[in-house]
Amino acid sequence: MRVTEEMKRSLASDGAIAVRGLFTAEQLDRVRECFDYGIEHPSPMAKRVYAGTSDEHFNEYGNPENVDRYLPMIRELGLDDFVASLWDSENVWFLGEELFIKSGGRTGRSPWHQDTSYLPANGPHLLNIWISFERLPRKNALEIVRGSHLGTQYDGTSYTDPKDVTKPLWGEPNFPRLPDIEAERAADPGSWDVVSWDLEPGDALVFHSGTLHGGAPVTPDCPVRHTLVLRFFGDRLFYRPFPTSAPDFPHDIREFDDRSLTPGAPYRSPYFAQLR
Repeated sequence: MRVTEEMKRSLASDGAIAVRGLFTAEQLDRVRECFDYGIEHPSPMAKRVYAGTSDEHFNEYGNPENVDRYLPMIRELGLDDFVASLWDSENVWFLGEELFIKSGGRTGRSPWHQDTSYLPANGPHLLNIWISFERLPRKNALEIVRGSHLGTQYDGTSYTDPKDVTKPLWGEPNFPRLPDIEAERAADPGSWDVVSWDLEPGDALVFHSGTLHGGAPVTPDCPVRHTLVLRFFGDRLFYRPFPTSAPDFPHDIREFDDRSLTPGAPYRSPYFAQLR
């Protein structure tokens, strides 16, 4: 995939682009092999989000033991070079994968959030490649608040209360609480500058991990969605320590915070595989 200057500018300013035909049919089959392996070999963190509710769905945050399945695929398909070109970054690291399955034709939205509230780092060189194996109309695809990676860092959502999708991850006084974007959109559809795209198999959403993003429900006319997210970072990612409070989350993410690093220093960690 040739990276254009327009793609670079749009990713930097808007925080998200739809990349058409990033994968051929054969390449998408190769990506699906990794997804299926991850489903068959989950980590202890794999879970049913909002279990017992109409929004229940499967989520695997990432299994470090599966990294050797992903790295060859990433290199074979040139995703490391693709990401490096989007940033003009000399180096690229694989931050990890995430897997989703929504099915039954009725699973609702994933809450709005920014991945950076769950990561002890931030900076321009941080992105997700969001890959669905099904055709998705825009209303069933992920939604992104344009340019939000350049704005406020909100608290995360705890994912522990399906009745309150803004329940804080860290709590006061660390970050501002997430706004109830869906309630505000219901009252005023133009209150947030939200973008999304129709997606065909082989397309991918590429977006900065710090954008506000959420959604991607399944509906009777689009009843199943299997999604693999590949995350990367480059030279311009900088350490930002987690708050000292305990997170309200199904597992303790503070293990990823290396307090030997100096705040503002380039984020480097032997925990993550360097691709180039």
